[in-house]
Amino acid sequence: MTSWHEAWLELLRRAGRTRNYLISKHAFVRMGERDISDDDVQRCSLEGQYIEHQGHGQDLKVLLQGECDDGSTFYMVVALAFPRPVIVTVCRFKDGIWDDLGPMKKRKK
Repeated sequence: MTSWHEAWLELLRRAGRTRNYLISKHAFVRMGERDISDDDVQRCSLEGQYIEHQGHGQDLKVLLQGECDDGSTFYMVVALAFPRPVIVTVCRFKDGIWDDLGPMKKRKK
């Protein structure tokens, strides 16, 4: 049986193929500040690694780890919204908050 986040990620991947997702104004501003391109966001929606989910606030959100063209990593917060997922924000990983697990990051407890 497929978990809810695996099923939802498949919907995000489908949306990513045609860029059928919304980018919030906040995320768009952060993309510019953090040098994360539209192509980086699309690639993350298609290939990003699931990190965790967040249940606070109005919407359930997932965090995905992505990679920029230059090889640097970032994470993207995506709200589970239907019919179009919403990119809430994009962030760079900060030392001291995330454990480095080789190709993946994990939030420290």
